[in-house]
Amino acid sequence: EIFSMVEAREFLTHLKKLPINKRIALEIMLLCGLRRAELCGLRWSDIDFENKLLYVRRNRMYSPTCGIYEKGPKTYTSKRTVPIIDSLAKDLTEYMDWFREADVVFDRKLNEYYVAANDKREPIHPGTLRDWLAKIESRHGMKHVTCHGLRHTYCSLLLSQGVPIQTVSK
Repeated sequence: EIFSMVEAREFLTHLKKLPINKRIALEIMLLCGLRRAELCGLRWSDIDFENKLLYVRRNRMYSPTCGIYEKGPKTYTSKRTVPIIDSLAKDLTEYMDWFREADVVFDRKLNEYYVAANDKREPIHPGTLRDWLAKIESRHGMKHVTCHGLRHTYCSLLLSQGVPIQTVSK
């Protein structure tokens, strides 16, 4: 199940009502097509604000036997550079300021902080994204789309805008 263009816009409108940390995490999944583990592994040092790019370099995952652990991307081609649209870049800048409020030397520790964070600015459990998504869908009577469905929505929206399939697949 994926969102249509209209449903994706509605979803983004509802996200604006969430606390910034939840809003940004779900925006990135929809507007950049990241997998849940890729988002959880994303650090502030992986965002290039000047060129509006996001670098997917690692996964942060959960296993019942190992707990939370970090590893490289799923496949060789999963290590990639993703463009950031202007509205997301603006929201990320606001979110970065939210991090700075709690740590005055935040800018010197960009490689230490994960983007997907809880209210205390600590890295979230990868399953948390699924819960945040389900709650916003339920609260607003939207159809259920999984975290992976947001990734597929991103691809479908790119294709509907005439982006070549070869570019989307990369």
